[in-house]
Amino acid sequence: RAFASAAARHDRSRRRSPRGIGTDKRQTNRVRIGTCEVPCRVSSIAACTAGVGGDTSVVRSFLRDRTIVLTGSTGFLAKVFLEKLLWEQPDVRCVYLIISPRGTNDARVRLEKEIIALPLFDRLRERHGGKGFDAFIQAKLVPVPGDLGVDGVGLSPSDFEKITETAEIVVHSAASTKFNERFDVAVNVNALGPKRMLDLAKQCGKLKVMVHVSTAFVNGLRVGDQAETAFRVGDSIANELSCRIDSFGKKDADDDDAGLDPYAEIDLAFSAARDENNLAASPQSSSHVETSSKESRKDLTQRLVALGTARAKRFGWQDTYVFTKAMGEQILSHEKHQVPIVIVRPSIVEGALHEPFPGWIEGVRMADPLILAYGKGLISGFVGDEKGVLDIVPVDSVVNVMLAALVKEGSKESSKESSGDTDRSSKIPVYHAATSTMNPLNFCVFLQIVKLYFVGAPLLEKKSGAPIIPPRNVSVFKSRKLFELDTWLRQDGARVTGTSLLEKIKPGSITNAQNRKNQIAKKTWTQLRDMGQLYEPYTAYAARFGSANVKELRDAMADEDRELFPFEFETLDWQKYLSEIHIPGLLKHALRVGVVPGDVKLTNTTQKAVLEESKTSDDVMS
Repeated sequence: RAFASAAARHDRSRRRSPRGIGTDKRQTNRVRIGTCEVPCRVSSIAACTAGVGGDTSVVRSFLRDRTIVLTGSTGFLAKVFLEKLLWEQPDVRCVYLIISPRGTNDARVRLEKEIIALPLFDRLRERHGGKGFDAFIQAKLVPVPGDLGVDGVGLSPSDFEKITETAEIVVHSAASTKFNERFDVAVNVNALGPKRMLDLAKQCGKLKVMVHVSTAFVNGLRVGDQAETAFRVGDSIANELSCRIDSFGKKDADDDDAGLDPYAEIDLAFSAARDENNLAASPQSSSHVETSSKESRKDLTQRLVALGTARAKRFGWQDTYVFTKAMGEQILSHEKHQVPIVIVRPSIVEGALHEPFPGWIEGVRMADPLILAYGKGLISGFVGDEKGVLDIVPVDSVVNVMLAALVKEGSKESSKESSGDTDRSSKIPVYHAATSTMNPLNFCVFLQIVKLYFVGAPLLEKKSGAPIIPPRNVSVFKSRKLFELDTWLRQDGARVTGTSLLEKIKPGSITNAQNRKNQIAKKTWTQLRDMGQLYEPYTAYAARFGSANVKELRDAMADEDRELFPFEFETLDWQKYLSEIHIPGLLKHALRVGVVPGDVKLTNTTQKAVLEESKTSDDVMS
């Protein structure tokens, strides 16, 4: 029923207005829903070219008739990976999607509601037709209930048997991406999750390759260009910097130089959680049980969050997320043995450049709160490094790196087996899907492009419909305190402080309406302050991600594969991508604002002005 309902919505949307959803690389034609001619559509279908022996794509050939296991398929990146896989190689045998049931929604319901029903799959729906699409999805995708937080990945005996007997490719994309997650939750998902998937991969008799999606920011507090090298047990960034980092980011010369042991950290996290749970479960007065229980859970979470942050900074990482992702890499390096593994490290993954259509994005990603807060007039800039870079990358480029890397490693292992060389104990190849060394986006330039976009296409007030005029000058604050002060003043903080003080001195001196307005201003400021605390390590990031392996990977690809699976990092036009593709796509798909990508275009003269203004701007506050 869900598939039929999605098809019906699609048919109605076709009658309203067709829209572009993709690009056929070889003919450079725009593929449009409802207006696509047969020659244009056929040229992108692997099955058609393969049927006449015309498909020379190494990637497609490797993927044909393969059985794949994918985690994280309800997440943004894995969904785009899945769509691209089915688009380019419809002859894949099947894809097992390990999905955790949520509430009353089991794995199949989540597949239907959270994945297949999305506009992301429109071009596949157009290719196969309504009923054909339903049949195709049911034949190719197998939702499997599971849980990465438990040993055995929570698979039933029958699902475990099916997967281990048939799976040839394992793609692990699931993760907890919350920067300030509880330490026990983060290690369970980000450190032990990869181990559990590795244990599953070891049981797969036909395994060709395992792909682990990490993050480029596992480079932590390093400075300068960083090579694509996987972490090993004992590696510690603090030791590399010849210091420990305390919870305030200061050098602490008194600490010893012991390396990072991920297994010890996991034990510490779980032990702390058990101790805190036991403390919370102590006897208490029945009249205060409910209130105390809520307070205890909140306190427990805060203490475990603080523990994770402290441990991360002690060893040289900026937050619990990247710390536990690095621990996951360490465990994979330590326990891989004969399993062929490749690690892909994306930076900040944002909207699609080309596929499935320009501007596709789901939800608000890491750089997007800055964009939206400025567009809404809530901030006049952000804390960061005026000479630094914001390392963002289109989601479809990351997907293409993943596909090319898994095919390269999987083909290598096939060659070893055919030649009798089965030594798989070499280092894990790592690929930085990032732009900070190949095509750096200066943070000031990023802010200027955002400013000029909203000057040309301002957002509208919900109630009045009046345009929101963003701040004329955009600033890079070197101090978070200055950012917080400026933001507080923009929320009419002087009035809020004065009236709140007056209410304390003389209760009843302000109206209920004024009080509600004050509460909204305080809540907004708190959210923006927290955003500054969370994102400052990334907007003032000192490391740069070397991409020698990515360049080598692309150079080794066949011409057809470079066209079908492009990762255009060096040639990416930031002004065009942000102002014509990403920001309009963000407004349309994440916020449902009626803006079509391409509506706002900046002239070459304006683009040059952006760059010049960023070089000479005196809006940088110290």
